Amino acid sequence: MQAGGRDQTLQNIPVHEVSISTFSSLSVNGLGHSGDNATKITLPRSQSFPAPRFVRSYVPLPRIESWAPLSLSNNGGHLEIELTGKISEGRVGLVYSARVIHDTTRSDLPDLCVKLAKAEYSRTLAREAWFYEQLALDGCEGVISPRCFGFFTVPFKDCLDIKGQPISRVEPWENIELYTPKPDSDDSDESDVEENTDEPDNSEGTDWWLPDDRPYLDKYFKDDDGWKSGSPWNEWRASSSDPLISVLVLEKLGKAYYSPKGQEEEELNDIRDVVHDLGSTGIMHKDLRYNNIVRASTDAICPHHQRPHRWRLVDFDMAAKTFVTPAAPADAKYAMLQVRLIGQAYFWGWI
Repeated sequence: MQAGGRDQTLQNIPVHEVSISTFSSLSVNGLGHSGDNATKITLPRSQSFPAPRFVRSYVPLPRIESWAPLSLSNNGGHLEIELTGKISEGRVGLVYSARVIHDTTRSDLPDLCVKLAKAEYSRTLAREAWFYEQLALDGCEGVISPRCFGFFTVPFKDCLDIKGQPISRVEPWENIELYTPKPDSDDSDESDVEENTDEPDNSEGTDWWLPDDRPYLDKYFKDDDGWKSGSPWNEWRASSSDPLISVLVLEKLGKAYYSPKGQEEEELNDIRDVVHDLGSTGIMHKDLRYNNIVRASTDAICPHHQRPHRWRLVDFDMAAKTFVTPAAPADAKYAMLQVRLIGQAYFWGWI
């Protein structure tokens, strides 16, 4: 069905509010191939992967129930889309524009894009999905970050074509290298790690491994409530013989930040406000570069600044989160320090 046909079909029919948990399943037309023919892949919604609590000065806290991944339901809607064009490729995945073919909930959806994990990074995308859940719970989704409409996964071996035959390949994976990565040695020396963790550790061979997996950083990451260790993602590792297809559905935004002539400081100040809002939730982005800041597509009012922001933050795969509470003031203060990176050398990609 063409986009125009969809609009006409739904005309005068009430639409519903849509959220990160609206859809229980997703179909992506043309994502798979069976022989020479493109085929549809259907993925159920999957649980996200909670991060441990980041601390600067450890204080034991009561159990944090809001840290839990959102529960899954089989009674949600089904969304069917097709990929319409590649937007970008990064360390973790590939981003494509998407067109809605069918939505059983008749929701008022914005323009969409999908982030398809490279096979070795499904665990990382599951973590990013958790940060979008946290942003939604904190009322920041669609205000300082894109709206998210769910995280979906399916094993490659479970994907069949319309004749019931196994698919032969995932089309976007064809031109990227697939491998089973190996983490750093467990006997790494903590002295090799800088105290300042504002910037990501891009050590060779560790890109696939989440920062909190490193045992020598235990003093900064506390899993007291077991949200990370109790997740099935905690022990998950990529398999070249049985890869997992993982997709995050997001609101499509505008272009990455550029330096507008004569308005740079005004724009950077708006980005600083966005990052300030992020820090107020306890989330630290950890990769605040200009290309992870994109133009907003809506005028949602920020409850903190009482005005819309012109920019949104994306790519939370390296992020960390502390719990903002008067009982741990040092942690809350540390989360706000990331604002100082905006406009500096790291922000521009010079280092």
